Amino acid sequence: MRSAPLAKRLAGLFALLLGAASSPARAQYVPYGPFEVYPSMQLREGPGFKVLGDGLVIHPGIATELGYDSNMLMASQAGGAGVLRLRAHVDLATRPPQRLDVDSRQFLKFRFGAAVEYRQFFSQDTRIGYPQQVNAQSEADLRIKEGDPLSFRLYNQFLVTNDARNLEIATTQTFAPRIFERLSLLGMYRPFGGPLEIGLSESLRFDHYVQSELSRGRSFQNDVSLWGAYKVLPQTQVKLEVRSSWTSYYGDGAVIPSSAPLRITGGVQSLLWTWLGVSLYLGYGNSLHYGQTDTTQFVGDLSAYRYNNFVGGLEARLLLVQRMNLRLGWARDFFDSIYATYLRDDRLYLSYEHNPWRSLYLSAGFETYFRAYGPLVAPSLLYYRAYKNGATTRSDILVSLNAEASYRPLSWLQAGLSYSLLTDITDFGFVDGAGTRMDAGFVKHVVLFKADLSY
Repeated sequence: MRSAPLAKRLAGLFALLLGAASSPARAQYVPYGPFEVYPSMQLREGPGFKVLGDGLVIHPGIATELGYDSNMLMASQAGGAGVLRLRAHVDLATRPPQRLDVDSRQFLKFRFGAAVEYRQFFSQDTRIGYPQQVNAQSEADLRIKEGDPLSFRLYNQFLVTNDARNLEIATTQTFAPRIFERLSLLGMYRPFGGPLEIGLSESLRFDHYVQSELSRGRSFQNDVSLWGAYKVLPQTQVKLEVRSSWTSYYGDGAVIPSSAPLRITGGVQSLLWTWLGVSLYLGYGNSLHYGQTDTTQFVGDLSAYRYNNFVGGLEARLLLVQRMNLRLGWARDFFDSIYATYLRDDRLYLSYEHNPWRSLYLSAGFETYFRAYGPLVAPSLLYYRAYKNGATTRSDILVSLNAEASYRPLSWLQAGLSYSLLTDITDFGFVDGAGTRMDAGFVKHVVLFKADLSY
């Protein structure tokens, strides 16, 4: 049961969120959790340069962000820092259909994007100083015969990042450089172009911590998904999906056992009215950990080292005003974790995107993750003496609030301003080697002024 001080903090936080309800947040969320601590700028491409005749268009650009981070270390004792981000980016893509001949049909659709980001922090806090970081990312998306009865898609994502995965701070060091790679292949078949759709996908994922002391967090995953969807009405589709995975921690000293996560879900999505679309899916999930041998490396109820419960989600999409999109929903799923055998998230979210006037774009959103962990790894594996108050379980409430406004006065220039709040509300904490008690919870505010030159 949470303490009275924690309840007061929750009440105060939600009072703040209600006061800011006119600009709720959007935080990036991907199948394995949010990757970025800072909200990413919504880039809007310019006209680009045609290359190789009329087949491809290249969009080069450079973006800069300058602002302030109230808690750069994501620590219970905040340390503020000025932030400068410089990002060079380029996109290469096949020409969009609206630029092609009316009768033309693309056999291949291709897009490749890459970016390199330099970060510089400025702080008089001795814990921070003037560190520098370099992050990089690339994405490649190849679609073959899209819209035909038989189509294929190949997708690759590559990251070199210093940001905490799933917002899990690896150790006493916030920055834990990591290399991430995901390669996915998807095939879809619609017999005779009818209402039935059958899909099969295969995905490989590597998550590699660069530092040797964090090698036990390095993981590999293979993911296979098979689904069938049927359009029962012109605007209503039902879907059944089975997804099976295999996850292994391959680094030296890894203690989390291998797993073969299984998810079986069924769902429906429909456009009820021109202004309201809904989707619902429910099913069963099991992390299926196996091969656990050394129980001394864990604390907590080891009989529950597998996630074995339901997964699901519900979302409503609203188009109440022209050029304004609203999404709100709930989702439950489980993921692998560096803190425990698994983590489970119940996620509530609300997002808003609006183009109210010419080239003015507004986006906002609010997300709350009610997070619970399975049996925890021993504190020594995270370089701590103990968990605070001898804790054997952990649960967190992660709250994200982001808002951004941007304006594009020229086809190649975009400027904007963003604010974000990120907080982890938890009673959990650590005890270091000197006996100092440290809370795991934190509050973080970030304000950034942005400019992007993209052609």
